[in-house]
Amino acid sequence: MKAIVTGATGGLGHNLVTYLLEKNIEVLAFGRNEAIAKRLGVPYRCFDLSDEKATLEAFESADLLFHCAALSSPWGAYDDFYKANVKATQNVLTAMQHYKIPQLIHVSTPSIYFNFTPQLQVKEDFLPQKFVNHYAQTKYEAEQLVIKSDIHAVIIRPRGIFGEYDTVLVPRLEKVAREGALPLAKNRECLVDVTYVGNVVHALYLAATTPLQDNEIFNITNDEPLPIKQVFEMVMETIEVKVHFKSLPYPLLMGVATLLEFVAKLKIGGEPKITRYGVGVITTSQTLDISHAKQLLGYTPLYTIEEGLSRYGRWKHKNI
Repeated sequence: MKAIVTGATGGLGHNLVTYLLEKNIEVLAFGRNEAIAKRLGVPYRCFDLSDEKATLEAFESADLLFHCAALSSPWGAYDDFYKANVKATQNVLTAMQHYKIPQLIHVSTPSIYFNFTPQLQVKEDFLPQKFVNHYAQTKYEAEQLVIKSDIHAVIIRPRGIFGEYDTVLVPRLEKVAREGALPLAKNRECLVDVTYVGNVVHALYLAATTPLQDNEIFNITNDEPLPIKQVFEMVMETIEVKVHFKSLPYPLLMGVATLLEFVAKLKIGGEPKITRYGVGVITTSQTLDISHAKQLLGYTPLYTIEEGLSRYGRWKHKNI
């Protein structure tokens, strides 16, 4: 079996390449960071998926494709997200059809669900009245392209990925913790799901190897909802950073984020230090129902959150 992995130089893609090699699957890696690509140990091509001509030239025949590439950020211009998430997905679909690649495993996001209200055990068919940001909107638009194509596709929506090669979740938390204190909202309980990357790549493999109907969509988590303060404490203990918390009224947190976003939109600064979405994530409960993945994929997490953090800590210690 031969697989193509897009976004192979990102955290999830990097782990997926390693996992597939352990399963004796031949891999062709696509990414934009050549320094990382060289260390993957597989044939690779570095280019921009939003470039249709470059994408067609980079592709070749394969049995399936894992589309992990995306622009994932709480802030940015719509055109940038559209280019990286929608245009790139369209180019991937076009190239798959050209090279007759029959199967696609598409990585999306549960950010699609978020609406600033507590959400417990959210199912895959939930949609908010309005998407929270350009990232969520364009990832949903990309899903619609996948669903409308004639390629056999499976979509997964993993929540809060952490683990080896992480450049997003834990590094952002560490940066905030080292600069001062991690914010919490006064008098607001917040229950969240996170997912160790080893469980996500396991779910991707199951999605690729389990007989399924077209366009099945699966939530993926560690199935261990925890209070967000406990998650912060566990992460900081793992990376050996002393953590301080600062409890502030929710209206104050949201007001500051709104002001910073306004200033950023005036092009006075770059990405705001705090966004409304960021405040929402750390102050609003959101857990996902993964019963669909359990029933159809036979998915159960291979690693607990504690085990995943331990593995991440050992990796980080070796790579300081």
